[in-house]
Amino acid sequence: MKAKGVIVVPPTDRLIGSWLDPSHATALQHIANRPIVCHVLDALVSAGIEEAVVVTPPDVAPEIESCLAKDRPAGIETQQFIHDYSVEPAGALERVAELIGQSPTVVHRANGLLGQPIAPLLEMIDERSADMVLLVAQGTRSTERLTPASQRMLHIAEIDPAKPALGIAGVCVLAPGALRHIKAVKWSAQGLELGAMAEGLAEDGGSIHVRTVRTWRSFAGQAVDLLDMNRAVLDTLEEHATPAESDGNRFEGRVLIDPTASVTSSVICGPVIVGPGAHIADSYVGPHTAIGEDVHVECAEIERSIVLAGARIQHVGGRLVASLVGREARIFRDFSVPRAIRLQVGDGDEVALC
Repeated sequence: MKAKGVIVVPPTDRLIGSWLDPSHATALQHIANRPIVCHVLDALVSAGIEEAVVVTPPDVAPEIESCLAKDRPAGIETQQFIHDYSVEPAGALERVAELIGQSPTVVHRANGLLGQPIAPLLEMIDERSADMVLLVAQGTRSTERLTPASQRMLHIAEIDPAKPALGIAGVCVLAPGALRHIKAVKWSAQGLELGAMAEGLAEDGGSIHVRTVRTWRSFAGQAVDLLDMNRAVLDTLEEHATPAESDGNRFEGRVLIDPTASVTSSVICGPVIVGPGAHIADSYVGPHTAIGEDVHVECAEIERSIVLAGARIQHVGGRLVASLVGREARIFRDFSVPRAIRLQVGDGDEVALC
């Protein structure tokens, strides 16, 4: 029986910050030039999943629907289930279970990515006759924490008590029909609380297998997390034919340049992705950088960064590192006198002058 997916968009999915996409939905922020939720769908497709239900709060439903229609990867069909998480959480899960039927199910938060393939986790459902495979990682940021009581109930021991506490990764795997039997349901800022689901199943006599995973990365507003996810995705960039080193260019490593982009007199060291209509001239673009659609980079150096659509970076005196540049933003050197630093900084933004 083929598995199906349930993707949960966090309920408090509106953030404030001028560098964010206009939608301000965490699941729609771009890494490697695509929304996070689309990378989640990629992971499900890689596991052989062909159908998924996307559980979405009403306030971000239009943006999620538009994203899925435009950027959903081939090989998977999605159905949006809109639900106000403050109302009848158990009832919502029951309706999702009806859509899933008796298929094995991967529940995956829409704003995070697992650092390993999902397919082997599905195999564990059959091999161990478990009702649920719950994933935990030590030191996981921006996710649920396991209380001592939860650890005792689920028979989990700390991997290393000297390190940060165990956290629940935002992915779990459920046996056929198990979703229908989960009664203990809670919604948090991260979405559906997988720990509460596991505890409810355990109390009802269900079999829970706990698996330690290397990495779970999620984004809830911290720039460092978004950059970390961007790096991880670019590290998986497939080998492509190295672009011809014409127009005074030099390319190293895995470099993916859209056919409609132009690069002249520049050095690009991968992994790097350059989006449609981008223009790069007399510049250096270093590893783990995503250059978005219609971005203009001229006489600048940048690495380990995300530059969103329509931004312009010109004649910057120093190298931009670990930076987030928002849509239509402009970063440039002003040669007028008197010389001074002139900034336009929004609420909550951060500027580091080195």
